[in-house]
Amino acid sequence: MMKSGASEQLHENVTSDMHSAMEVDVVILGGALSGCSVALLLRRELPALRVLILERSESFDRKVGEATTEISGEFLHRRLGLARYLSNEHIAKQGLRMWFNGGPETAFDDCVEIGAKLQSRLPSYQVDREKLDSHLLATAEEEGAILWRPATVTNVSFDEPQRPELQVRTQGETRTVRCRWVIDASGRAAFLSRRLGHLRPVPEHPTNAIWARFRNVADWDSAAFRSRHTNYGGSCIASRGASTNHLTGYGWWCWIIPLRGGDVSAGLVYDSRLFTPPEGANLSERLLKHLLSDPVGREMFADAVPNEGDIKAYSQLPYYSEKIAGPGWQSVGDAAAFLDPLYSPGMDYCSWTSRLAFARIRSEYRGETVDLEDINSRFRTSYDTWFRALYLNKYYYLGDAEIMSIAYMLDIGLFFIGPVRESISRRGSCDSNCLPFTGPVDTLVGKLMKFYNRRLFHIALKRRQAGCYGRRNTGWRELNPGFSTGMGSAPLFLAALFRWLKLEIHALGLKSPHGTPAAPPSTLAPAALAGAAPASH
Repeated sequence: MMKSGASEQLHENVTSDMHSAMEVDVVILGGALSGCSVALLLRRELPALRVLILERSESFDRKVGEATTEISGEFLHRRLGLARYLSNEHIAKQGLRMWFNGGPETAFDDCVEIGAKLQSRLPSYQVDREKLDSHLLATAEEEGAILWRPATVTNVSFDEPQRPELQVRTQGETRTVRCRWVIDASGRAAFLSRRLGHLRPVPEHPTNAIWARFRNVADWDSAAFRSRHTNYGGSCIASRGASTNHLTGYGWWCWIIPLRGGDVSAGLVYDSRLFTPPEGANLSERLLKHLLSDPVGREMFADAVPNEGDIKAYSQLPYYSEKIAGPGWQSVGDAAAFLDPLYSPGMDYCSWTSRLAFARIRSEYRGETVDLEDINSRFRTSYDTWFRALYLNKYYYLGDAEIMSIAYMLDIGLFFIGPVRESISRRGSCDSNCLPFTGPVDTLVGKLMKFYNRRLFHIALKRRQAGCYGRRNTGWRELNPGFSTGMGSAPLFLAALFRWLKLEIHALGLKSPHGTPAAPPSTLAPAALAGAAPASH
């Protein structure tokens, strides 16, 4: 498959017949977001390089409705130049919003709401990944990348590190392709990581997900809905419907993400140690039954219908590659790692790892020596810090509004003060140093985040044992003015620190019903990520 113009001319220059070996500079395994991001950066900034994209599917299927953060939003908006496309074809996101309740019978207006009162300051989006991936792939081809689709890699050899060789099945033929760099953008398939034995699970975080798209979901911002719930209706200026809305509970949370055209993506993520989804005839029924058991979900999905055949599930969500870079190859996006959908970090890692791969190729193309082990070490450090700062045992306190409101302000406040500020202020020359929590300042920030995450987890354990978990899950609403990269977020951050101190004081007096200190439940013992056992292939 190819188009006319630059890519057609390049195609003629590097191929002769279907039985000869093809010589290119870069082969990219996968034509979705991460792979196309690398292709576009290479074609725009190193146009002499010949780039071949191998996409296995004949057409992209519908992925989960996905939200960007301000980091991935900046990458798409500014670095890849997609501002007009995103504005026309997707939805401008209005922050993250969380909902809590005191039980299934809690009235909607009594549910706790935490989120922004005003519109977002920095660009971020609710995206339909099928549409976005298709647009990026078409753009990469228009700008000179060669596309083979459908194409399946049957073998890859790194016997000569400066000359990897691939066997590719396409158009009914098996072709040999030689190149200098192979970029693995194969998503969760993680083609190279699995093949080379680098893929690792994260057993401390046994999370699973079910998601689908629905139609006939209620409109958060309609006049009828706002007038029916008067406390809710007059309290917020920003569009709640354009936010990424999260329903929460002990051991689980649900996302509600609007998509252009009217569909709504909804999904359930849960820690299998703490929560089991309701029974049902199929995944759609189980997901909808759970959504309707929540007071906010019941208001939104009372008349909702899941789209036929549009439901998926993943088990054991988190994983990472112990090495993402080696002689002649590098992994990007979900082929390198995945953490957790909470806070939408997936596309951030797509942007960071794509920039890393581009910077590495640029340096080696210029004849510079690149320390590949330094790339691997910094990636492991970044991933480990993100995991322990934001996700390790967080599902124990997700359902407590008082605890989670503190985590919300601290997590997002430090995210803006650190990674977001760095992302919007850097230039292309910093691509090789884009990973968060690998510099002197953000290393200290990461340590602080890991500390308060551990403390909030232990407070949640004490509350569960003392019977006061979720004691303030009704009757209040916290709508903040929004976060910024400068000192504008300082008041929110300081207020969260003060409330954390009050929470610690309250926890000091908590005892279990039998008068003994609350003890942590039996869980998988934390272990160094680098020492985890390989995932089954």
